[in-house]
Amino acid sequence: MPITQSAKKASRQSLKRKSKNDYFKAIYREARISFEKAIKASDAETAKKVFFNEKKDWKTTKAGLQAILDKLVKKNIMHENTASRRKSKYSKMLKTLELSAK
Repeated sequence: MPITQSAKKASRQSLKRKSKNDYFKAIYREARISFEKAIKASDAETAKKVFFNEKKDWKTTKAGLQAILDKLVKKNIMHENTASRRKSKYSKMLKTLELSAK
């Protein structure tokens, strides 16, 4: 247990930050899993909707996978290069699926 006042405050701040980070990581995880399921099912249309969120009343995710990654970077939860690398990987998967469907 923290003894000093500053240690107590740091502990409270740490819990708040962890809660916020866990929330945004859970949103990312949910979007990523639904994207990967669509890719495995070879459903290019659903994968595209999850990646870009073309459907505005999307129930499971509040934004597309691409927007979520940008949000994580903006909130300093994920490094910019990591998000860029993942967006590139996901868009490559989507493009490969779309080309194979044609």
